[in-house]
Amino acid sequence: MSDARRTTRNAGWLILQRGVHVVTATLFALLVPRLMGPVGFGKYALLTSVAMWFGMLSGLGAVSLMTRVVPQLTAAGDSAGLRKLVTSLLALRGSTGLLAGLSYFGIVAALAGEIDRVAVTLIAAAVFCRTVGNICFSLFLGLNRAARWGLGDLARHVLTLAGVLVGFPIAGLRGACTGILVANVVVLVAGIVGARPYVQWSALDLRREYLAPYLKVGTSFAAGNLVLALAQRSGETIVRMASNDYTQVGFFGAAYNAYLNGAYILWQSAIAFAPLLVGLQHRDDTAGVSEWLGRLLKWMTVGAALVALATAFVGDDVVPRLLGPAYAPAAASLWPLSLSLFMMAACSVGRLGALVVDRPWLSAGAAGSELAVCWTAGLLLAPRYGSEGMAWAVLCGTVAYAVVITWRTRDGVGYSPRAAIEAAALVVPWLVLAFFRGGPFRNAALLVVASAGYLGLLGWRGVITLDELHSLRDVVRGSRQPRTEEEQL
Repeated sequence: MSDARRTTRNAGWLILQRGVHVVTATLFALLVPRLMGPVGFGKYALLTSVAMWFGMLSGLGAVSLMTRVVPQLTAAGDSAGLRKLVTSLLALRGSTGLLAGLSYFGIVAALAGEIDRVAVTLIAAAVFCRTVGNICFSLFLGLNRAARWGLGDLARHVLTLAGVLVGFPIAGLRGACTGILVANVVVLVAGIVGARPYVQWSALDLRREYLAPYLKVGTSFAAGNLVLALAQRSGETIVRMASNDYTQVGFFGAAYNAYLNGAYILWQSAIAFAPLLVGLQHRDDTAGVSEWLGRLLKWMTVGAALVALATAFVGDDVVPRLLGPAYAPAAASLWPLSLSLFMMAACSVGRLGALVVDRPWLSAGAAGSELAVCWTAGLLLAPRYGSEGMAWAVLCGTVAYAVVITWRTRDGVGYSPRAAIEAAALVVPWLVLAFFRGGPFRNAALLVVASAGYLGLLGWRGVITLDELHSLRDVVRGSRQPRTEEEQL
């Protein structure tokens, strides 16, 4: 199987894994908040959201580094150089992971002093395990085994769900944190076993002269990822600081986890097309890259519109029934977060474009604007409006990111957003039907009518065509490239 076909086939498996991930995340959203209650889940959400900061901080851009350096060493047949690189990076990640774990414990202990120190220690250990394990699974991505790379993340989520559901009833927050640690230990062991053929401790080289060129590549991408993580995983912390109320943190955490599932699907769907677009870029087919980016933005916008319809019609009915009556106030936070998905579609396509043209600083600059706007708006709105105020701050931040990344990538990978704008505009008349909401069954019926009408209107206006759906099917099945115009005819 050629490298191009293997890459695209792996992208298809990644999309399938994301489907399983969505199911797992849905079960988590249905079971864990109800199990813990708003206060308990607020503490849990704070611990895990801050842990993401330190995971990104100690990562040093491993995914970007491996996807760029490992294929070059493999193509050159430099197996000794590959083992030297993997061994050295694994040792380096062990030291940065230890530092990240210790820093996490110190900061969280100072930030939320009433949280059990044992629980904080368990999550700090999980940060270390995740940091080291990720370098092993990033190696699989560099070896053109993206499906195996994705399995690490999927296994971590599935095992975390199981560990939390088993651990919390036994030992409360300590038990849930133990479940998280066990999940990360299992993934770490699996990663080390898989990467063992590429580890040779006699080849270890931690000299600055050797590591500096590699770390420079990874750090340029890691900077943008870290800023983005700070922007996207700081809401719980801001709500905690602004309100000093773990109930509001729990409301925001429940709503934001649902939003992150949608945002995660958008980004993973976009990155699955990276091999195809990189190939087109290397063939100087900039028109093809622009066309596919425009299509992706349009399809993602349609998905965001369907989520907005569901939120408008049945959000208030679904949240208390799924999460429990205590979480009914969290429904108010879903509306601004659902609007954020429209902006997240533009953000994902912009990040993909920056990756295709190898300009990581474009994404870093856009992430910085999101961080500044989100934190400023959050500190202004969260003290008065709690969870809902922070949700509106998230919307403001994603708008800033979308505007900046779209503007800054226009020269390198310009694409037309006209079809996406039309797709977003066509949903507005159907949202008006939300004023006729009533009981749960009536609201569900209105959602079906609005969704069917919206999709029908998209087809009637020619926003989405059968030829485009056929091209999408070809890519997911593993075709080398999209169908030509002659094949479509």
